[in-house]
Amino acid sequence: MIKNIKKIKRDVKNKKATKATNGMQLIANGSALLKRGFVLVISEIFKKN
Repeated sequence: MIKNIKKIKRDVKNKKATKATNGMQLIANGSALLKRGFVLVISEIFKKN
């Protein structure tokens, strides 16, 4: 998996990104945003007033 990520980054630098690499990037970005969102929601819920 790590080798694939390095290849994807290289392809993106060389402007040879395919639909698969774009899809993988979208999934990775989406999961990171979801994690951040859950952290924010949970921190708001359990925030001491």
